[in-house]
Amino acid sequence: MLRRVLAFTGFLLLLIIGGIVLLKLPNQEARQTNSDEPPLLLKGIGITLAGYDPATNKAGDFVFTKQKLQFDRIWMDYGFSIPASSAGAAKRNPQPTFILPLGTKVRALVDGIVVDVPKLYSGDYSVMVAPDMKSRWRYETEHVINPVVKIGDRVVAGQVVAEVSDYDSRNTPGFGLVEIGILKGGTPPQHLCPFQYLDPSIKVDTQRNIRAFYRAWEQYRGQPGLYEETVEPVGCLTTEAIDG
Repeated sequence: MLRRVLAFTGFLLLLIIGGIVLLKLPNQEARQTNSDEPPLLLKGIGITLAGYDPATNKAGDFVFTKQKLQFDRIWMDYGFSIPASSAGAAKRNPQPTFILPLGTKVRALVDGIVVDVPKLYSGDYSVMVAPDMKSRWRYETEHVINPVVKIGDRVVAGQVVAEVSDYDSRNTPGFGLVEIGILKGGTPPQHLCPFQYLDPSIKVDTQRNIRAFYRAWEQYRGQPGLYEETVEPVGCLTTEAIDG
């Protein structure tokens, strides 16, 4: 009799424990689904960044220039303070901005599917890639022209999707711009710093190249202190989400 009671008690315990496990699983899945962390890590930053070569005056796709620039930079970090002007109030830059020669190819940041290619107020485009069509996340290469992909296309990181925009090239003759971003849908939508979410395959090299770029640019322009080399992660002047 005692053995039967113990066996029955053990059976009940197994049922209870199994029920608890089954009840827990949906919650774990929901937490993963509703996470505020982006689902994909960047395998590229949209353009090529390499060490500065004085012989070519280039650092990957970047070409160093002495011409007058609005902020004395061809690379504006995430969170960079944009002062108030006739165009609007002061704000923090929600997307790293790169000034590059016209014609420079822009590449996908991640492997995924093109979910939108909207035309922007500036007359150029944004190529938005996501893990799937239902995702609330967007990996953006914004302010581009001549897009070569369309909604529904599958892309891999590093694949050419467009060229840098000629928007604002009147202020920087011969140069265009592109911005990269991680956009989280919501009310309001928010941007996160892309350099927080680099894939391990590119993280060390990218961070090293960014710091080397800062130093080379400051020396080239004779303007020490333009960049914050010590921030972590480098390239993010804030790690807070920025609305918009």
